[in-house]
Amino acid sequence: MLWFIKILQKRPSDKTIIVWRIIFGLIYMISMYYNLFIQENPNTLENIFFWQEVSTNTLTYISYFIIAIWIVPIIMWATNICVAKKSIMRIVQIIFGISLFYISSKIVEGPDLDVDALVFFMAFLPFFAWITGKCITSKCMKFGEKVTKIRV
Repeated sequence: MLWFIKILQKRPSDKTIIVWRIIFGLIYMISMYYNLFIQENPNTLENIFFWQEVSTNTLTYISYFIIAIWIVPIIMWATNICVAKKSIMRIVQIIFGISLFYISSKIVEGPDLDVDALVFFMAFLPFFAWITGKCITSKCMKFGEKVTKIRV
C-alpha cells in the first residue's frame, strides 16, 4: 500500500503524461468506432439525448461526433499545445470525465461486457487526473502566468 501512495505523491514526467493521453484517446476512438460501426452486431446509442428524441439519421451523426470529438485532445496532447491555465485544465478534465460517464450511459447495453463498461471505467482516469492535479504537463502548468524576477 505504501508503494501506491509513493506513486501518487510523484508527478509523472511530461513524456509519460503525453504518451498515456495519446494511448487513452486512441483506445477510446478505436473501441468506439469498432463497436458502433464495424462489429458484426454493432452497439447502438439510445435515441433520447438531453430529454429529446432524435431520429436514426441524427443518431448516426451523434455517433460520429462522439468518436471525432476526441481527435482534438489527441492533437493537442501530441503537439503539447497549451490552451488554458492550470485551473481551467482541471475543469476540462472533470468535464471530460462527466462526458465519458454520459456517453457510457447512452450506449445500449448488450448481454456481453462491452464498450459501455470500457468507457465507464475509462471515465475514472480523468477524475483521478483531476483529483491529483498531476496530469498536466510542466509547460501548461506555467501557461498564462507572468514571471517576474525580484532583484535584491
